[in-house]
Amino acid sequence: MRIGLYGLPTAGKTFILNAVRNLEVLSGSTLLRKIAPDFHDLANAEKDAIRKQLAQDLKEKDRFIMDGHYSFGDKVVFTEEDGSLYDAFLYLYVDPEILAKRMEDSIRNNKYLKYDLKRWQDFEIDSLREYCHKNNKDFYVIDNPEKGFFANINIILEFIDSIVCGFSCVKYAEDIANKIGAGELVSLVDGDKTFILEDSSTCLGYKTHLFDGNFYTGFQSWRHNRELMDYLSFIDYSLQDVDEMNLTVNERIMGLIKGKAVILTMGHYGIWKQIGDKNNMPIFYGPQMCSDTKYFVSKFLQDKGTQILAFGDSMNDYYMLKQAHKGYLVLKKDGNTSASLKEKNLEGLLFV
Repeated sequence: MRIGLYGLPTAGKTFILNAVRNLEVLSGSTLLRKIAPDFHDLANAEKDAIRKQLAQDLKEKDRFIMDGHYSFGDKVVFTEEDGSLYDAFLYLYVDPEILAKRMEDSIRNNKYLKYDLKRWQDFEIDSLREYCHKNNKDFYVIDNPEKGFFANINIILEFIDSIVCGFSCVKYAEDIANKIGAGELVSLVDGDKTFILEDSSTCLGYKTHLFDGNFYTGFQSWRHNRELMDYLSFIDYSLQDVDEMNLTVNERIMGLIKGKAVILTMGHYGIWKQIGDKNNMPIFYGPQMCSDTKYFVSKFLQDKGTQILAFGDSMNDYYMLKQAHKGYLVLKKDGNTSASLKEKNLEGLLFV
C-alpha cells in the first residue's frame, strides 16, 4: 500500500505525517534533495526529471505514505510517474482563508499569496480526482467543514489505518459490479431524494455537516457511517415498517427505470433493505458508498458491455450520471437542481 498525501503549502501535511502509524513515512522534498542537493535551483525541466527519478526509485518500496504537490500556482509538477506510484491519494483540504492567514505568517510560504488559493485548491482536487477516475485509483478529500481545518487529527489517522486494512471505494465498486454481473441494461438508482422523495436519515432525526464541503468522497461517507451509527445508538430507535413512515416513491422515475435495477445508497440500511425488498431491487450501501464508488460501478459495468441508466439528485451522484449512457438528474420539488451542483457542468443530463 503506497499512499500519496497532497495539499497546498501550509495545509498541514507534515503535522499529519509526524503522527502516522502502521506505515513508513517519507518526505518528498527531503528525498528530492538527496538526489539533487541543489534541487530548488534547478530549471523546471531538470526538476521534473528528478521527480520522475524519485517516483521510479520508490516503486521498489511498499507500505509507505509520502507528501506531494500537484502544482505550484499555475505550474503543474505532478507527473505520470507520481500517479502510477500510489495506490491511493489523500488530499488535505483547508479553508482558503485559513491557508491565507498561515501563509501570511510564514516567510517561506507567503510568496504563494499572489495566487487565488480557492481556485488553486479546487483545480488540484478536480485534476487529481479526474486522474484517479481514469486510472481506477482511490481518491479521498480530507476535510473538516465545520471548522475549515483539523484541530485534532485522530480521525485522519484512523482513516489512514482503515485504508491500510483494506478500505477502498474502487475495490468495493468492483465487488458491486461483479455481483450485479454483465447484462444488456442496468439502472443504477440513488436512494434518498431520488427513488424516494424524502431523506431516510433525516426521517430518523439525523442531520450532519460532513457534506458541506461538497466533496462526497470515501472519507465523507466513512465518517457519515460512523456518525450515523453513533447517533442511532443514543436514541430510542426501533425500525418501523416503511409503510408506516410515509416515505414516498418517486413516480417520476419509476417509469424510466429499465433492465436490472439496483439501489446505491448512503442511507440507513434497515430502511433501504425494506424498500429494496418491497420493490425487488438489491441494495448496496455502507461506508464505502460515495460519489466515486457510484462512478466506478458505472464504469466497471460498462467495461462488461452493459448499458447504464443512472438516476440521482445531487453531487453524490454527479460522476455516475455523467459516466452513464443516460444520466437522469432528479429535480427538487420546486423544479430546481440541487445546490450541490451549482458549479457543475450538467450538459447531457436528462432532467426529471
